[in-house]
Amino acid sequence: MSHSHADRPAPPPGDDSPPRVHRVQSEASRQHNGIPRFKVVLLHNPQCDLMHVVRTVMELTRFCRAEATHKMWEAHHNGRSIILLTWFERAELYAEQFAGRGLTVAVEPVTA
Repeated sequence: MSHSHADRPAPPPGDDSPPRVHRVQSEASRQHNGIPRFKVVLLHNPQCDLMHVVRTVMELTRFCRAEATHKMWEAHHNGRSIILLTWFERAELYAEQFAGRGLTVAVEPVTA
């Protein structure tokens, strides 16, 4: 039984080359056009309701519930959780948005 799909082209006959490998860059080397990247780090606040943290992370970042919950627990247990990497102005915007909802985030440069 063939598993070919009409929407995918068939490989040329005799093409036994291995599939392409996508390289994953390290956190420190991620830059876009030479623009330095910054981490948006969620900091643990014992006074915050845990579900409020999850809802806020979901609303501001569009993470799914599972990812937002993971970030909340990571901050709860480790004191901090890296939410995302972005350029400085956007990181500052996230910091203001989180602060407006009663959560504390730090903006830190990505170091080598």
